[in-house]
Amino acid sequence: QKMTHDDVELTPLFHIWDCGGQPVFLEVLPAFLTSRTMFLLLFDASKDLNSRWTSVQYLQGRKIQGEKVNITIIELLQKWMSSIHAHLASINEKGAFLEYPRIVAIGSRGDKLTKKKKNKVKEGLKSKLESAAFGEVVKRVCIVDNTTAGKGKKEDETYEYLRKEIYEFASKKLIVKTPA
Repeated sequence: QKMTHDDVELTPLFHIWDCGGQPVFLEVLPAFLTSRTMFLLLFDASKDLNSRWTSVQYLQGRKIQGEKVNITIIELLQKWMSSIHAHLASINEKGAFLEYPRIVAIGSRGDKLTKKKKNKVKEGLKSKLESAAFGEVVKRVCIVDNTTAGKGKKEDETYEYLRKEIYEFASKKLIVKTPA
């Protein structure tokens, strides 16, 4: 979809940083944060959010099971959101929030879950995030069926939602007016 502003066709430029979820990247994250950043926070929805997070790496196409970290998946997600929130939430002089960073939590492997289980995972994640004061930060939690990406009419409808979210964000946050 083409973007225009004042009848000028625009080509947005996206920089995508894949941190792989590793806790070590939490330390360098602030270097990439700006108010014009959108976060797609991915997690494996087929796993129990209260299980220990495991680093998984691939070497020459072979899966290598990494180390288990002494932190649960939900705790790691909360750490990522906390870091993003701490660096990007805008507040006024009285401490009230003016603007939150845009984060969409995306659960992968939806093809492995029933509709009932998808809803249970989404609601469980939302309730944990709200109890950690992230209810406003994460506007939507969605779960995608990875096996349908790019399959036209057979594609999971969540992909279209994500495209619209990214387009809306890009059209509002990535267009910077410069003096003539």
